[in-house]
Amino acid sequence: MSGLTVGHVARRNARKFPDQEATIHRSDGRRVSSYTYEEFETRVNRVANGLSTLGVGAGDTVALYMKNNVETLECFVGAMLIGARPVAVNHRFKGSEVRYVLDDSDPTVAILDSFGAETISEIHDDPLVPVETFLSVGEQPPQFTTPYEQFLEDASDAAIDIVPDRRDQAALMYTSGTTGRPKGCRFTHDTLLSLATDGVYEGDHLEPGNRHLIVTPLFHVGAFVPFVTNLYVGGTTVVTDGFDPERVLQLLEDESINSSYFVPTQSRRLLSVDDVDAYDLSALESYGTGAAPSGAELKRDVMKTFGTDLVESFGQTEALATRLPPERTIEKADSVGRPSLNLEMKVVDDDGNRLPPGEVGRAAYSGPTVFDGYHNMPEKTDEVFDDGWFVSDDRIERDEEGFVYFVGRADDMIVSGGENVHPAEIEEVIYEHPAVDEVAVIGVPDETWGERIKAVVVPDADATELQAADIISHVEERIAGYKKPRAVEFRSELPRNPTGKVLKTELE
Repeated sequence: MSGLTVGHVARRNARKFPDQEATIHRSDGRRVSSYTYEEFETRVNRVANGLSTLGVGAGDTVALYMKNNVETLECFVGAMLIGARPVAVNHRFKGSEVRYVLDDSDPTVAILDSFGAETISEIHDDPLVPVETFLSVGEQPPQFTTPYEQFLEDASDAAIDIVPDRRDQAALMYTSGTTGRPKGCRFTHDTLLSLATDGVYEGDHLEPGNRHLIVTPLFHVGAFVPFVTNLYVGGTTVVTDGFDPERVLQLLEDESINSSYFVPTQSRRLLSVDDVDAYDLSALESYGTGAAPSGAELKRDVMKTFGTDLVESFGQTEALATRLPPERTIEKADSVGRPSLNLEMKVVDDDGNRLPPGEVGRAAYSGPTVFDGYHNMPEKTDEVFDDGWFVSDDRIERDEEGFVYFVGRADDMIVSGGENVHPAEIEEVIYEHPAVDEVAVIGVPDETWGERIKAVVVPDADATELQAADIISHVEERIAGYKKPRAVEFRSELPRNPTGKVLKTELE
């Protein structure tokens, strides 16, 4: 063994914290299951031994097509113990999308739950699906599957030799596929544990016994990495499937949650609960956010309402890049923070030349927290790496203190009247309007300007009188006039892909 792996962390916790709760599953307002670290290790060993019996070994993949549950966490670690790579498939994907990921990642074993049973039933015997054994979590498993608990019962709980070292591949996480087919990002144990140290020492300040709630889906790095981080410190991980704001608030109170992560849309829904102040959230110490712009007003509301530190993070599946420290949240409300502890970052032009502070360019990353390349895509991997630096399509700028400001995706740029306009900047301003729940800014063809700016707005539920002129004047008062929307469309919701990202290609 060379260096610490995720499997070693789980085994260490069973020795140091045997009676502490390791995992808890909450659903429909109640506990479905919970396991101590000693019990978690036993179940993880059974997963590892059971997979070995099925012929899974180092370098193989194991697919997980489930909503959030503790079985997913067990399978993450159990597969890693024997050097296999878990692949969490987006549970919102439909048949053709699931088939693509399974074909690309090539697992011989897949675990599904009752939620995914219908989709898998449609494709399980498809020639493109390489899976030989299906395991099923929950009641009424499909006939072609083996019940997960039976699989565990039949497997040995003996401790096994942990075969990988920290430089070996540990997991595949697929991108959302907003610009084509989802890409499988390779993570090593070193990547995951380096990300964990980032989380512990920058912003979150987690300690043994920390109780972390995961409400975002585990197929996403925004949930998977916090699980590894909480495991790293010997914390209790609470998972829940689905998002109901009242139930989440009650769960935060009932389970004395110390830390959690919410995307901005979830934050707005939590804040909209009528009696939000009635919940006892005194245990909550760290409130994470990211994945989309929050806006200064939302950040202030979260900190005031929940009485907690707010830690904003920024990045993508390939590289979780920056954190905004809580003590600078208000002062630097428009920023997404500074580069994380284990990451180097620079801003480059389209030719790869480093740009000085204040200039907009592409974000480039280097360090142990950057992904290890794309699975089955060597040409794409070579395309995005330049002399060891991963060069992203995210456009950013940095100030003299090194704080990063997200400007937009390279392919989102609007060119209006010869001026480059970044939608993210306008979206940030519109989000500050108290009557706006969600917004997406796009460019639409215009004979005079080339492109004109359009804002697609989802009003707050109580904003019955919001007008287009209100949005336009709100923007014009705060940033340059050429950046104001020339058109505003109101919708009840924004189109999203299965990962939850807004599909701007479907807005016109």
